[in-house]
Amino acid sequence: MIYAIKIVYTLLFPPGIIILLLLSIALWLQQRREFLGSLLVGIAALLLCACSMPYFANAFLGSIEQRYTPPEQVSGDVLVMLAGGAIPDTPDPLTRGEGYLSPYTAARVMTVAELYRQTKLPIVLSGGQVYSDSGNESQIAKRHLLALGVPESAIMLDDTSRNTEENAAHTQSILNQQGWKRPVLITSAFHMARAVKHFQKLKVDVLPYPTDYQMAKQQKLYVSKFIPSAVGLSATTVALKEYLGLFGASSS
Repeated sequence: MIYAIKIVYTLLFPPGIIILLLLSIALWLQQRREFLGSLLVGIAALLLCACSMPYFANAFLGSIEQRYTPPEQVSGDVLVMLAGGAIPDTPDPLTRGEGYLSPYTAARVMTVAELYRQTKLPIVLSGGQVYSDSGNESQIAKRHLLALGVPESAIMLDDTSRNTEENAAHTQSILNQQGWKRPVLITSAFHMARAVKHFQKLKVDVLPYPTDYQMAKQQKLYVSKFIPSAVGLSATTVALKEYLGLFGASSS
């Protein structure tokens, strides 16, 4: 009964309710003998359904997450963390400041803090304010690292980058200025392939240290994995963005 209720709830909210609406329109058009319109609407409904099914979405996102695995030993001279979003003006009682990290960035910060504890390597935080209503990612991430016990002297900021290409270019400038040659790159697993490609284009040899995995390696099969959901659609969107970004970085 619990799982049945969850399935019903899922279908009553987007994208489930939109898929049902599209299928209803397709049937209505078919009854009116508008076969081309019915076919196009039906295809749109099925495409949205496939993109929203957690089973396929998880497999799609997992395929790019599994390109790199964390190394057993960290060998480098600097930790480079790429930020991934922040909110500008929300209260943060833990660090007594304003602005909060996205879940992606927060997971990366925790990884960097632990790696610093193990290695005592200097840290470069890369990521600025992307939109007028978003937070400065590196500045907020620095505040959290300080709260976690990382000394300010160990942190350098690139707080102007707005995308992965700029992350790589601005970080390269800092590496050259400081004489660092073996950066350890920390970012979310789904983002690592695209990030590595941008650094490779600049002839920067990085050691990938993926974190923030979103998908399990082994999926379990059950009914709700095949029920369209917003979570499934979000996973497909993230995967598509990364694959398109990887293609763009490879072809440019």
